[in-house]
Amino acid sequence: MFALWRCVIPACIFVVPSGFKADADAVGPNFSDKLVVEHAEILLPASSNDTFLEGFLVIWNGTGESTRITEIRSDVFSKIELVQTVRTRSGLRTDVQASLLVPAHAELLMRPGGVYLLIDPGSKPPRVGGQVNMEIFYADGASETIVAQVSAAGTVLEDHHHGMPPTKPL
Repeated sequence: MFALWRCVIPACIFVVPSGFKADADAVGPNFSDKLVVEHAEILLPASSNDTFLEGFLVIWNGTGESTRITEIRSDVFSKIELVQTVRTRSGLRTDVQASLLVPAHAELLMRPGGVYLLIDPGSKPPRVGGQVNMEIFYADGASETIVAQVSAAGTVLEDHHHGMPPTKPL
């Protein structure tokens, strides 16, 4: 059996024992041994006064090595920053991160109020229902292009865990 541990902050990392293998005929999770971006979504701001978009990724690292996201770029956006919300004695603050860790055999689940992408849309923001190509760069020099769905503010993000079917939270 496997255990999933949920962090207190909305950005969670789920740790799975390295020896876990799912039987192809069994009902349950199917854990890949690769680094996989399973979901990417960009939320437009609720108000026209808000100038930034927020992006959320679900990344599974089934490899035996931790990795770091060092940069995310898109031809559509002026700038994409990796942001983490930090709780302090005086409240919450957001810190721009130079990189984000994706531990081995774990899932990075970006959420509002936790770890997320802060996106400067530039002069022409995308439209609801559209898609945006983004390129993710990793510390080892590898990169991959992903497609993010563009959704309206207030859209409920999928509650996704690797190998399990996506669900909407209650």
